[in-house]
Amino acid sequence: MDQTLIDVSIVPFSLIFNFTILIMFVLRGQERTRTEAKLSPVTNALLIPFSLLWALNVLNGSDAGRIITSFPFIIFLAFDLWYRTIKREKPYHHPDRWPLSLYAYLILYELSGIMLSGYAFIVSRLDGYVVLASYIGSIAAYGYYQYKYNTHKKAS
Repeated sequence: MDQTLIDVSIVPFSLIFNFTILIMFVLRGQERTRTEAKLSPVTNALLIPFSLLWALNVLNGSDAGRIITSFPFIIFLAFDLWYRTIKREKPYHHPDRWPLSLYAYLILYELSGIMLSGYAFIVSRLDGYVVLASYIGSIAAYGYYQYKYNTHKKAS
């Protein structure tokens, strides 16, 4: 398969993921957990194209940058599938003491977002900035969610 087609496919899937996460965190901040839970299949379904595109990169003998930068994201999506769907952790789960799995989830999210932005920069500078901006937007939405949660916690 042509490398350009693989690269051009990864960027829109990255944007879909970042915007889905952005919407998810905004919904969490608004305490709309039922609506947020409906977004889970979208993130779970992204495991298929990202795994396929990563395998195509490996089979094509792509450079190490393309293979390494997309792999942590596949690990994150698999962990997300296990953590939120199979294990059925509540999306609004906010314990006083975080379990190790929640730390792993957050670290994988951060690492995979950074690496996915790096992949987009390999494709082109413009694509890199667009994916990076959408990733920063999802981080900002996470900050909004944390702010709303802390405000609600202090009020009660």
